Amino acid sequence: MTIFKTLLTTVAISALASTSALAQTLVIKTQKLVTNQQLGVVENGTILIEDGRIKAIGTNADYQADKIIQGETVWVTPGIFAVYSHLGLVEVSAEASTNDINASDADAGLSLRASDSFNPHASNVAVSRLGGITHAAVVPDAGSTIFGGIGMVVSTNGSLDTDPTPRFIYVELGQAGANTAGGSRSAALGYLRSALEDVANPNRYKDGAHDGDVLSRYEASILRRAVRGEIPLMIGADRAADIVNIIKLKKGRMKIIIIGAAEGWMVADRLAAANISVVIDPIENLPYSFDALGTRPDNAKLLREAGVDMAIMTRRVTGAGAHNLRLLTQHAGNAVANGLSWDEAFKAITLAPATMMGMPSLGRLQAGQPANLVVWNGDPLEVTSSVVAVIIDGKVQDLTSRQTQLRDRYHPTRTDKPAYGYRP
Repeated sequence: MTIFKTLLTTVAISALASTSALAQTLVIKTQKLVTNQQLGVVENGTILIEDGRIKAIGTNADYQADKIIQGETVWVTPGIFAVYSHLGLVEVSAEASTNDINASDADAGLSLRASDSFNPHASNVAVSRLGGITHAAVVPDAGSTIFGGIGMVVSTNGSLDTDPTPRFIYVELGQAGANTAGGSRSAALGYLRSALEDVANPNRYKDGAHDGDVLSRYEASILRRAVRGEIPLMIGADRAADIVNIIKLKKGRMKIIIIGAAEGWMVADRLAAANISVVIDPIENLPYSFDALGTRPDNAKLLREAGVDMAIMTRRVTGAGAHNLRLLTQHAGNAVANGLSWDEAFKAITLAPATMMGMPSLGRLQAGQPANLVVWNGDPLEVTSSVVAVIIDGKVQDLTSRQTQLRDRYHPTRTDKPAYGYRP
């Protein structure tokens, strides 16, 4: 048995990164173990991982293992789940050949799949993993219609065997949707209503007819999954009036997630009564558009007090749809600074988004489940804390990225093999 007593030095980090959780047993002894289940936050918690799965969770437990990791400031939590991202859809935002976020010139909308464009080897995937992001919902933005297409959930393990299962459909309303639909909100809402009516009236496709009022037969079959409540309809909107119109659209088993909701606090009671989830960015505490004139820093707190299911995202302020997704914990920390409890803020970047995507086990640490967790050197919502290790599906992940490689190559203290030279 090897024991790593660590103050989280580089040596200890390397030792943990070399551990194969699938090949042997691993014990992590922590200052705090955040489970997001009935156990809550376990002080001096110990977690045993065996064959890639969580075998047991205890307090000051003396589990035997091939390797033991421990430290005075070690925290272990479920992996961070980014519920809104363009991860793997873009490499260089300004270079069209590397940007698949939307298809602005395509006739298709609903039939577009994020899984067809996702690149697990994009540099922002590894960078996000270093920030503790283990899973992310990949959202295709709206292009030529208000429908962005079919979204997916990915892990940040870099594997080419990505699960293409449709997890939600993205729709853009608000000012962005208005611009796409012809210049007004009524055009965008009218288009969405007509699409929903196409789905609700199958007779429009009777006798082999290919098109309804706005949707083809194939597109209607896709949207029908959202109408039946099989997958959520993710709708972008910030203005309170737009949110009220979305609430009116909900019928039957439909599951709706509103992205943005800068003015959500104004209609929090209505959102809770309609059982509609929202995803907000707590750092957006000043109006960034006329859609968000009523934004305020305690939006998250007010939404949760009203009983609204709420998750936290990174959006415009940090340009974080892909490249700075790793800042998600900092955004959650800002929500705590403005009145949201630590527990609610952390669940808003782990359990809440995983549940919205129908994958709640990814937001909890529980015996019997595959190990998807992050080891930190302190409170993960503190900006000075950093990731020590990431385990996805029981496998300890590599903690290198394009950024760390460039740092190491050009570090001014490097003397063994300088990455530069001079002419004689």
